[in-house]
Order: sequence, then C-alpha cells, then structure tokens
Amino acid sequence: MPVAGGGKPLPGLAKTVPACYDAATMENDDQSRPFPAPAPCRGRNVAHNLWSGVRLALLRRVTAETFCGTPGDLAILAVADLLLNLVASFLLVGRSGEFAYQAIPSFFFHLPLFLLLGALAARRLDRPALVTAIPVALVALSIPLELCHALLEGLAQLPHLDRLNDWLEESHYYRFFWWWLTAGAVFLGRLVPTLRRRLPVLLFFSVLVVVPLWFFPRGDLWVAPDEGAEGGELHLTGDVLATQQQLLDRQLDQLLPGRPATPHLYFVGFAGDAGQDVFTRELTAVGRLFAERFGAAGRTVLLANNPRTATILPFATKANLARTLARIGRVMNRHDDLLFLYLTSHGSPGHELVVDNPPLELGGLTPAQLRAMLRTSGITWKVVVVSSCYAGGFIAPLADDHTLVITAADADHASFGCSYGERFTWFGKAYFDEALRRTYSFTGAFARARETIRQWERQEGETPSNPQISAGGAIERQLARLEKHLKNGGSTDGPGRTGRGRLPQRSQSE
Repeated sequence: MPVAGGGKPLPGLAKTVPACYDAATMENDDQSRPFPAPAPCRGRNVAHNLWSGVRLALLRRVTAETFCGTPGDLAILAVADLLLNLVASFLLVGRSGEFAYQAIPSFFFHLPLFLLLGALAARRLDRPALVTAIPVALVALSIPLELCHALLEGLAQLPHLDRLNDWLEESHYYRFFWWWLTAGAVFLGRLVPTLRRRLPVLLFFSVLVVVPLWFFPRGDLWVAPDEGAEGGELHLTGDVLATQQQLLDRQLDQLLPGRPATPHLYFVGFAGDAGQDVFTRELTAVGRLFAERFGAAGRTVLLANNPRTATILPFATKANLARTLARIGRVMNRHDDLLFLYLTSHGSPGHELVVDNPPLELGGLTPAQLRAMLRTSGITWKVVVVSSCYAGGFIAPLADDHTLVITAADADHASFGCSYGERFTWFGKAYFDEALRRTYSFTGAFARARETIRQWERQEGETPSNPQISAGGAIERQLARLEKHLKNGGSTDGPGRTGRGRLPQRSQSE
C-alpha cells in the first residue's frame, strides 16, 4: 500500500524558501512561471520529504512545492520505501522467513501510475514540476503509514496485546489504505483553489491510482516460509494415489495381535494439518517414543497430512482414522489391551479439529464424530490425547469410565507452539518429549507437563491454556496395570533420556 506527506520545515531549513529549491531559480522566474523548478537532489532532501510525508499523513496543509521533487528524490524515496518494508517485515517474521521475490514487481507497480497522474495534473494545471512532485508526495505519504502498520503488528506480538491482531485482519488493514487515500486526495485537492479545476485531478487520481491499487495491493518482501504448506504443495500424481492405497493397508495388515493376560498398547497418531511441519514432526517423534519405550512396536499406525510424507505415511483423513480404529478393535485383546490415540492439529473455538490437506477437501473432525468412531470400533480401554487450541471441547463427549482424555487446552483457550521450523508444540514438548521420558504414568506425566507449560506461559506472558484431564475409575486401574507391566520390562527401552526443559519457540496455534 503506497503511503507520504508534506509539512513544517525541519530546524535549519528556510521557512520561506523550501530547501530543495535554488533561491536563484526562484528570483529569475517571471510571472509566466509562478512555481519554482526543483533543484538537483541533495542529501537532506530525503529527511525533508519524509517529514513532509508525516505532516501530510496528519492532514496538515502541504503544498507541492514543499517537496523536493526531482527524479533523483523520487528514486531515493522509492528505494527507501522498499528497504523499510524489507526491514520491518524481517523484524516481524524473524529469521525463519524468506525473501518474497514475487512481491518485487508489485512494489514498483504504483510508480508509473503516480508519474502518469503527475503528468496529467501538470498538463491540466500548467505546472510542469507536478510531474515528479506528486509521485514524491504520494510515496512519502505511504512511508509513515506503513510504519504505523508495522508498529501495530509488533505490538500485537507482545503479551496481553494480542487483541490487536483483530486490527490486522484484511478488513481493518484497508483502513490504512483509506487513510492514505484520504490524505492523498486532500493534498491533491489543495493544489488549486477552485472546484472546477480540482475535480479533474481528483478524477485522475481515482481512476489511475485508487482503483488499480485497491485490486492489486502489494505484499511484504519478507514472509513466513509459506502461507500455504510449509512442506510445499501436495501434487496428486499417479504415484502418490497408487502409494496411498497401499500405505494404510500395509500398516493395518502388519499390526500384531494382542495376547491373553498381557496388556499391550496400540498407538494411533493423527497429524491433521498439512500447513505446518511441526505436527508431522511431533507425530513421528511421539510414534518412535511409544514404539521404543512403551512397547508399541508392531502396534503403531501413523496418519499424517503433509506433502513431504505423501508417499511415506497414509493421509490423516476421517475415513482412514475410522478404518484404523476398527481394525485395531478387531486385532487387539479388548479385555487387556489399550488404545493410545494422539491427535495434533489446529483447533477452532467451535471445538473442531482441523483436517486439511489441499487440494483434498477433507473437513474438520468433531468430538461427536470421534466418539462415534470409537464406539463403532468396540475398543474398551482408551487414552485420547488432543493437542490443539480449544481442545477441551473434546472432553465431555469422550469421557466415560473406560477412557482417559487429555487436552492441550481447555474449551475456551488457545494452546501454543505451532511455529514454522519447530519440532514440537509446547504441549508435545512438555508431555511427550519430557514428562513421558521420566515416567510410565500418563496421568503423572500430565501433572508434570501442565506445571511446565504454566511456567513457560508465565515466562512469556501468555494467557494460560489450561490443559485438561478426565479419567474414569476403571481406566485408572487398567493404566496402573499397564504401568506395572512396563516397569517390569514390558517395554523395549528403559526410562530413556530426560528433556532439558528448553522452551520451544513461541507461537500460538490457530
């Protein structure tokens, strides 16, 4: 969004003669040329133009002659505008971002439009200096407004100011465009005193500048890795489709059966969102943990939505999840064995787990749908862990005497940690990578993880996510039996390494 203005001279600049004009030029002008021509670009002209841009943004009276309007001044301002956007977006996104080469053309798209507007206004008003003075003014106006928008984005990242994110949504963002439009129109309207001569210039401005910029806004030069999928795009090639048909069949066919009088754990992992790799990274790490430490090798099924794993893991769809649960219900010893179901993704305030893998249209997973799948499977003993924002909405629909339900947040709050480049969410790090490496107790690990997460949230000034737990009386006895079995060598690994308590990068799930 272009944005620039005019105004009160800086200390040391003459009040009667703008610094960017030669006194000799003004003295030699005759009455047929009442407006001075710009002098060659000087170093202090940049500061003068930027200050004038601030005043213009505040709707102060600024004339075209206030600006240093040579082609050199325009070029310097255009480069300054570009560099400002690059620096501001880098500070906001961080090192994990990338340079958006495709945004460069849109960054200079407005300059020919400004020059055309200046040329038409100069011809209409018989003031040749307006050819570059108007573009300089409009670019200078854009800079303070872009700084205001960047400052708002920065403040929204601070603790207790996340409510400002509402002002960064598209509908509110265009308020900055309207601010620029209003200030630009006021500046152009003041070029001439009469309405009859003013209207054509404003019409040129509306048609040549406002309309194109409304439909073709420019983007930032430094952006998060991909506003789509972090792992790239999913291409549904013939190989992918053929492989997907086999992947789930292979995992389900290789499931080991349960044995009488011996409790075994069946692990099912579900990474629902393809947009960020953290969910799949966490899923695979947790799958290894359960295979090695909790004796789930040969009894593990992983479902993931991620372009990187499209030929390695079956897609995380509701149909695949239902089929997996039904198969485990048939092969396990329902009297002794337990299911550990782990679901990780984004979550909505309406308590729907995001299941997203473009271009596939999958639809979210609701608590009612998951409850129906579990009932249909016939599985008796269940541990269900949901790691997402607002995951507490899954507790009441799933809770019963034979089920332990754990959620990363309550029904009204967000959880944290789904950042680009991260290996774990905060809950995944605290519960799986730290607590469950120190104990075989799922409830004991939850107590440790909840305290760890509270410490991280206090440290970062975040609103508490309030992880939740619900355990039926019967499942507690069965879990104690499994814990005893694992302590007595029922797993293939000992206590394992302990976590170091490193705080994952802060980022709120959505």
